[in-house]
Amino acid sequence: MVRRTTTAAQRRKRAELVAVIRNVTIVVGALALAGFLYFTAKKSQRDLDPVTLCPLDPESVTLLLVDVTDPMNLPQRQDFFNELDKLVQEIPRYGKLAIVKVDPISDRLLEPVITRCNPGTAKDVSEVSGNPAKLEAMYREQFVDPLREAFEGLAVASSAPRSPILESIQSVNLTELKRSGVPEGKRRLIVASDLLQNTGDISFYKRLPEAEYLINSEAFDRTRTDLRGTDVELWMLRRNDGGRTQTRKLAETWEAIIHAQGGRLVRIYTVSG
Repeated sequence: MVRRTTTAAQRRKRAELVAVIRNVTIVVGALALAGFLYFTAKKSQRDLDPVTLCPLDPESVTLLLVDVTDPMNLPQRQDFFNELDKLVQEIPRYGKLAIVKVDPISDRLLEPVITRCNPGTAKDVSEVSGNPAKLEAMYREQFVDPLREAFEGLAVASSAPRSPILESIQSVNLTELKRSGVPEGKRRLIVASDLLQNTGDISFYKRLPEAEYLINSEAFDRTRTDLRGTDVELWMLRRNDGGRTQTRKLAETWEAIIHAQGGRLVRIYTVSG
C-alpha cells in the first residue's frame, strides 16, 4: 500500500480555502442579519398623517381637558407648564395627545384645539433602519413645538360664566377616547380645572352636593359617560377662595364621580400656587 503524504504547500492551500469559506460565511451572515433588521424596522414604521403625525391605529390616546376660568398667578403658570412638559415626554411613540377646552355643548360635541402623535425620536431608529436626525427634527418641529404653542393659549383665563366640566368629559369620551379604538388601559383622561362644575343643572359654587345624592340625580344621569378602561388624572387649579370652595370634600366628590362612571382615578394633583 502506498501512503500519500501531504506537503506543506497542500496544507497551506487547504487552510487558505477554509479561511475563505469562513470569511464568506461571516459576510453572508452579517448581510442576512442587516437585511433582517432593516426590514423589521421598516415593518414597524407606519404611515403617518402629514399634519397630526398619527397612524391609523395609535398605540395610546391621552386627552387633556382644560378649564382655566381665572387668571393663573406666576407659580401656578410655571407649575402648570412643568406638568405639560412632562406630559409631552410621557407620550409613547405613535401615541396620541389631544387637547380640548371645556365649553358648553350646543348643537355639536367638542373638538380638539390640537391633536398630535409622537412620531418617535432619534433613539427609535438607526442609520440602517432610518434617518435619526430627520426623525428628531420631526419630533421637535411637528410634535413638541406645536403643542407648546397651544399650551400658551390654554393658560389664558376664559372668564366664562359657566363651567360644564361633566358635560365636556362626556363629550370628549365619546369623540376621542371610546371612538379611538385604543384598548382599555391605554386610554388616559386628564382634567386641568378648578373642578368647580357650574351649570344650571349642577353647580358646585354655592354648595357642594353630597356625592351619593349627585350621582343618583337625573341631572347627573344626563352627563354620565362610560369611563371603563380609562385612567383619569385631575390637576386642580387653585382659586383665590380655594380654602372655602376647594376643600377635601371636593376631591372626594370627584373621586366618587369618576368611580361611578367606571373610570380609574390614578392621581389628584394640586397645581402649585
